[in-house]
Amino acid sequence: MDRQQLLQALSPYVRRAWHHKVDRMKLAPRIIFDYELLYVEQGELDIRIGGDSLTVFPGDLLLFKPGIEHEFVRSRGPCWMPHIHFDALYYEDYEEVPINFKLRAECSQQELSWLRPDWLGSVLEIPHLIRVQNHAEIHQELMRLIHAYERRDAEFPLLQKSLVLDILYLVIKGLKAAGHGRLSLHQAAMERAVTHIMEHYDTVIRLEDLSKTACLSLYHFSRVFKQTYDVSPHQFQIRYRMERAKELMMYSRLSLSAIAEQVGYSSIYAFSKAFKSACGISPKKYMSTHASMGAPEIHH
Repeated sequence: MDRQQLLQALSPYVRRAWHHKVDRMKLAPRIIFDYELLYVEQGELDIRIGGDSLTVFPGDLLLFKPGIEHEFVRSRGPCWMPHIHFDALYYEDYEEVPINFKLRAECSQQELSWLRPDWLGSVLEIPHLIRVQNHAEIHQELMRLIHAYERRDAEFPLLQKSLVLDILYLVIKGLKAAGHGRLSLHQAAMERAVTHIMEHYDTVIRLEDLSKTACLSLYHFSRVFKQTYDVSPHQFQIRYRMERAKELMMYSRLSLSAIAEQVGYSSIYAFSKAFKSACGISPKKYMSTHASMGAPEIHH
């Protein structure tokens, strides 16, 4: 799977959620079959993951991955470590898989068959040690999940999926901001620029005007915008125009010419070319497939 396919396929299953509090922490080398996400709320820990020796502090997160040997070597001070064991995708044998405390060489063939692929590391590039500015927000969601796990009701399978997905989203956004220091610094400026695009999407928007809205130089604005949204300002505007066009095609009785004009194109030819380039099919084909024939007309 590539990144987008994985994001669509994620369907977490929480095997265990626990707010672990101990005076001293030591754990012999082992592997696990699933993922473990641990937040260091209090205490300092010396940990080995694979060939890397790490010292972790309050605010750090650790993602222990399937099949990677790790151990807790020693701790300093009482340790509070809320954590979850979970699968990232749905597996038929999810109820059979235990929390493992053995080395790989000590596991049976049946146990080794429970090892999950490491999609979060290989595709989403989430590292073992996670140091992010938004760790408090992640901790809050993790505690919500632990609280819900302890009080599991019939709807918990739905709630736990939403909370784990929220945590993964926060982790990815936090890592992205950590990799590009200016992202968190200019978050409000990017929000202003995006709001301007969305409010004037049907007009010609100059890059110079957007950079002034964000109070940044043209060069820095373009770079930070691309790092934040993974597309250029122009591509963001095109994408937003296409979403508005789809909405009009599905829920209005407007002609394609009228829709093209409403989303900022001077001719149906220019609109059709842009739509096919962005969406992979012609607007006429999209309209015939998705249009709601009984929808009320939309006026602006």
